[in-house]
Amino acid sequence: MRKKYLSALLFGALLFASAGTFTSCKDYDDDINNLQEQINTIASSLEDLKTKVDALGGYVENVTFADGVLSVTTGGNTVTYNIPDKTGVNEVALALEGSNLVLTVDGNKQTIELPSQEIPEIKVENGILYVGDKEYPLTVDVDNNVQIVDDNIPGNETIGVQINGETVAFPKAFADVRISLENDGDDFYFTDAKFANTSKWVNNGNPNDKQENGIHWTIASSDTKWDGPKGDIKAGLVVGQVTAAEVSVRPINYDLAAASKAGQLTLVSSKGEVAPVTVIATPGQKQGPLTNGSRAADVNFSGVNQGDYVLTLQFDKFTEGKEAEEIISKFANEDQTANIKYALALNGVVVTDYSFIIDTQLKADAQSSCEAPKPENFVIGGEGVRIYENIDGQRTEVVSNIPADGLYHNMSYLDGRIYDMKVAINAKDVNDAEVYGVEIKEDKENGTSSIMAGQNAVGRTFALDVTLIDINGNISKTETIYIKFAEAQKQTVTLSPVTYNVTPAADKSVLVDLGDVFSTLSASDAIAINSLSNITWAIENNDDNFLWTPDQFATLNNDLAKIMYYDENMKGIDVDDKHINENIKKIRYAKLVWNDADYANKDATDGEHLISITINRNINASQTGTSATRLVKKVNIPVHVIVPAWEDLFKTTSMWNADQTTFSTRLTGVDVDGKEVKVSMDAFEDVKNDWGGKLNDAITLEKLEYEDANGRMQNILVQNTPVNNVGTSNVKLSWKILTEAIEANNHVMPETFRNLSAKVSYTIGGVKEFYVDKEFTVYLMSIFEGADLAYYNADGAKADVAVMGADDIIKMATVSTDDKTAKDGVAIEFNGYKGEVSGLILAGGTNVQPISTAAGQEFKISWNATQQPDDAYTIYINKYTAQATSLTGADIDTTINSGLKVIPAKDQTGTIENGSTGSIMFQFVDAMGVYTQDTINFKKEVK
Repeated sequence: MRKKYLSALLFGALLFASAGTFTSCKDYDDDINNLQEQINTIASSLEDLKTKVDALGGYVENVTFADGVLSVTTGGNTVTYNIPDKTGVNEVALALEGSNLVLTVDGNKQTIELPSQEIPEIKVENGILYVGDKEYPLTVDVDNNVQIVDDNIPGNETIGVQINGETVAFPKAFADVRISLENDGDDFYFTDAKFANTSKWVNNGNPNDKQENGIHWTIASSDTKWDGPKGDIKAGLVVGQVTAAEVSVRPINYDLAAASKAGQLTLVSSKGEVAPVTVIATPGQKQGPLTNGSRAADVNFSGVNQGDYVLTLQFDKFTEGKEAEEIISKFANEDQTANIKYALALNGVVVTDYSFIIDTQLKADAQSSCEAPKPENFVIGGEGVRIYENIDGQRTEVVSNIPADGLYHNMSYLDGRIYDMKVAINAKDVNDAEVYGVEIKEDKENGTSSIMAGQNAVGRTFALDVTLIDINGNISKTETIYIKFAEAQKQTVTLSPVTYNVTPAADKSVLVDLGDVFSTLSASDAIAINSLSNITWAIENNDDNFLWTPDQFATLNNDLAKIMYYDENMKGIDVDDKHINENIKKIRYAKLVWNDADYANKDATDGEHLISITINRNINASQTGTSATRLVKKVNIPVHVIVPAWEDLFKTTSMWNADQTTFSTRLTGVDVDGKEVKVSMDAFEDVKNDWGGKLNDAITLEKLEYEDANGRMQNILVQNTPVNNVGTSNVKLSWKILTEAIEANNHVMPETFRNLSAKVSYTIGGVKEFYVDKEFTVYLMSIFEGADLAYYNADGAKADVAVMGADDIIKMATVSTDDKTAKDGVAIEFNGYKGEVSGLILAGGTNVQPISTAAGQEFKISWNATQQPDDAYTIYINKYTAQATSLTGADIDTTINSGLKVIPAKDQTGTIENGSTGSIMFQFVDAMGVYTQDTINFKKEVK
């Protein structure tokens, strides 16, 4: 990598742009500030880039930097930003020659004439620019480059882009890695390789409990010469052939092989102990051993699917002299009564269940000879389908179905006593092998051998010379095993991932971009496909957690109401059996339709899932004359299911504060006799109208908590029980907790209740994993809090002061049910709603009981009385005070029902003169025992 020097950048900007203009230090300041602004632009531009990425969906699939261009890909779209390469030089020198300044960049000189005035000293030392006596620290790294910061560790959810020390982090798309064991939910035994064929497994998928079926091993006392793939047997622990486990990895583009090569893949017990083995992950396409002859010939069988891996073990070396029991004890419990169960771990993080067992024999093997190779144990690419042919006049067993696809396929021998196998092309077939492209390759590093054949080898039989060596160092005689190559399955195509955002909409269809899958079909294939029955959609790897279950998904096939096809312009295509031939190459998109209210699969999960399309064509089997099919193409489609954030579904109502952090609500629905109090928690609205405007109805309030005086969190919901559908129903609170806290705080609404912590949740489509939640602060108001005694003129306009008439009475306004506009008097304004007040009756004193309904003690706000218990909005006077500018002392006549009459206080005399002002302050107590107060200002106006 070339070193990039900031000095070149600095002097290029400073000198070339303004040669001969050194006139003052201020000019230097401007030039350098301009330069620093250019440098700072890089970081701000990255923020702009992040904004662009967020606009595309926010999840980054790939970040690259090449030729000065930073590219970020998300959702199939790419945005770019050109990073200016300001400093791409190797050497910079600055010198003063006479009255000229000479700048040399990589040997190229630039002479700059300077003015005759005194020239300040200019130099760069230790990252600081000196111009005369002024210093300018350079705030960028002299190694100016761009780095993509991503260690590809599972669970790391961001990709960073770093330039000059400035880093912007992007959320990585689908960063979670999920690994599942393809073993039908049973434990997997690493055991004698004979049991690689699952059909031989017994006891619910486990090998039988005979010790001789465990992993074969011995301790070699000395080295044994061997020229096979694994090389010489070394003194110490020697282990035979072991079964291989098949795992499914999601996302499919995660490189588990690279992780295992980097030592990140281990087997870990529940106690955290790492098994003394090296786990090797091999991409699973034809990388056995998995089966050894139990299957009939099946040209569609692909071994292990894309995104899957085969796990094999290499045992840690034990030095000579180790006791057998010491080796065996590593994989069993302390009392040696059961095998330890292991989980697969990535970088120490457990990513599977504890389902792996390393099952070793108790006793070391001590064979005196090695048996000759047998065709039934010989496996290529995970398969060993056997047929019989007439070779040289004899009925000979042949290992068949080896794909002639130009790829190398591993060769294995399914016998746990065997250490290694050496394979060579028989001398009589060497020339034919060269003609038909058959090759054998040994991988000494991994101790494996593989075979490859080109298309010309299809249908041809070749002889292989096979020699074995067992774990005791015994070498078998060489036997000839015959293999036959078959036409290879067409290579599986994997499309770019489809991002599916879980939606609460009625139409939950999945739109798949099929790219050129159909447009690139040959004309003959397009015609021979002939029927929709030859296009099969499926969920890969028996995934029960996709949006549909595999059985449900199977019902989509051949149903044009369930799978709809479109051209590149999203115009519908008729592909029923009558029109499929001429239309099939036009297909670009497919919509998997789901219109019911809920998802098909209640056990669906987010993350990556894999679906596929298998395309077959009709052929005629000449031997029987019956119809048959041949695979044309298989297409894998990763579908990334993403659960939206709360904010993607809901917006706040008008009852939130300005910064949208606190929801305000009040006590309501108070039933004194039933000791019940309710509160509205209808805090959210749907983001989209096309969701029906009903999402908030289904919100669940999981908790409403506060911290009590002892520091404990108290849930004030009745019986601590979550409340469903809070968008349509009020929430019951604990009467006991509320009233005790109110009394303890001298009947003032305690500050404890001002900052309640609420948690709400919503489950999309009833699918438990499609769960979103939100925590927020609640401002809980008492019944009368925020209410205002306001005066309205005869024309309905609100006035600052109430008008007192000649009779010294301030009228009370009446608001009818039909016309809620208050006029000519005092009314209650409560959250923007003017309530009906039929009169204000005062009881006086300070000991009015809040529950009393005796005449003369009731101030009743009655607009909601038909919906709530009457006493919920019954407010009682606790005390009042009055004053008027023309009276020494003032009181209120409590016998007046038509309004508020101000009179002289007891033992006082006087009159309220026209133009006099005053006020009346009331302290109220509500049904919950909370005190509030309000003041009415008045002025006497007699015209």
